[in-house]
Amino acid sequence: MLTYSKYPFIISLEEYGKINYGYRIDIGSLLENEKLVKLSKKRLEEAITKKISPIKNGDTTDEEVYSFYISLAAIKASNSLIALDLFAKAEANRASYFIEYEDEENLVSLSKAMGLKIEKELIKIPWIINSNGKVIYRTLPYYLKMEDYLRIAVNAQENDFRLVNSFLLNGKVYLDVKILKRLLEVGIVIKIKNISKDLEVNDLILDFSNEVFRYLKLAENKLPAGKINYNAFPPCMTSFKELLEKGKIDEEKFYQYVAFLISIGIDEEELSDILANALGISPNLSKRIAKAFLSIGDLSPYRCDVMKKKGLCPKDCGGKHPVLVYKKNLQSMSSK
Repeated sequence: MLTYSKYPFIISLEEYGKINYGYRIDIGSLLENEKLVKLSKKRLEEAITKKISPIKNGDTTDEEVYSFYISLAAIKASNSLIALDLFAKAEANRASYFIEYEDEENLVSLSKAMGLKIEKELIKIPWIINSNGKVIYRTLPYYLKMEDYLRIAVNAQENDFRLVNSFLLNGKVYLDVKILKRLLEVGIVIKIKNISKDLEVNDLILDFSNEVFRYLKLAENKLPAGKINYNAFPPCMTSFKELLEKGKIDEEKFYQYVAFLISIGIDEEELSDILANALGISPNLSKRIAKAFLSIGDLSPYRCDVMKKKGLCPKDCGGKHPVLVYKKNLQSMSSK
């Protein structure tokens, strides 16, 4: 029997709520649950920065299903196709772990839940001739109609899915178990992307979508998630940090410092605290400013050569970009 904890994408959020609780559940109400938000952030972070989804995303089926949908809603709110692709592939990879151990009945059931009309019809075809001259047959126990097969296979990169490499007979594409499982993984990616198109999001999830941009920055710069290590800052950013704390930073240096912090993956809470303390503003205002900065997807500090030309570089550290210097310093510190 298929379980929603393994394959949350085979049931809609609305249908899951009605079946289990008798009423419709929306994303906004789910965001009120702190544990679900924490699980969803972890699921997103792993998918975007590590290209994997944890096998276990909670202790219950509710937590598995809801964290999946909160994560997907945050990605939709961000309008990031890159994040959607990474998340869908990570979830498909997670599902493949379970698919590997499913029996035939569950594989067929999963196929149908994915909209693939897999039928059972065993055929054997001559495949190779061994060194003794004996013909070895290949067993193909399933088939898909050609149009259904192409709808999925066209999205796959592997040559094995090309029609010329498949066994086609009377408009049917025959499959072995191995190909069926891999076809399901490709189908899952498509399924998740299609779910995203119809998923309703509201203003509450917009705040969460900033996490998507943060994880994309971490992935782009290949930096570890977690708290910022201020000891690994390049000289320019250490200087800007000190000026900000003293209240003596000018506008250009301030923007460069914030752009740097966002580029190395600072979270909203930490950035908000920095702004509140340094600028002497209320937590509510600092939070609004932090959200505004984090919503800018392509924010990045100047390269080192530009820093020097503008007189913003206090000491030549030999770097090419502040983020690369930070990354190098982190690696050097972790190896000691």
